[in-house]
Amino acid sequence: MESRNIYPGLLVIAAGVVLLLANLGAFNLVGLWPLLVVFLGVFFFTLWVKDRDNYGLLMPATILLVIGLLFLYCENYGWWHMRDLWPVFLLAPGAGFTFMYLLGEQEGGLLVPAIILLVLGIVFLSINQWVGRWWPAILILVGALLLLRPPKQITSAS
Repeated sequence: MESRNIYPGLLVIAAGVVLLLANLGAFNLVGLWPLLVVFLGVFFFTLWVKDRDNYGLLMPATILLVIGLLFLYCENYGWWHMRDLWPVFLLAPGAGFTFMYLLGEQEGGLLVPAIILLVLGIVFLSINQWVGRWWPAILILVGALLLLRPPKQITSAS
């Protein structure tokens, strides 16, 4: 007996129905286009659920889901938020590496990029959110502390 994957066909039919209804005026897709990115992420996630040994599918699933949600937020609340939310582009693959580690074979090599991307994303997101316009003052403070520290004693080696 032959088995085939029906998901791609169902996905194409669903996309056709949604786009046809939008063209006929049933609803407006202008602000909902990021849902296509989200649905693609969900599609990769369902492929992983079907074949859990193929944990590489978790990376595109996570990235597309996170970035799609970011785009959906910006589409509905204003793209000017991207000025502060750009670190999500670092967090998305960091989360993907983390899921690949947690739900896969726990390969230690996945933790290095996961930690680097997550830490950088959180640091930059924190700087954008909480430090904001005060980061030059922090630089001034660090520079002043460097100037105020006691000088090093120079010893001659004779």
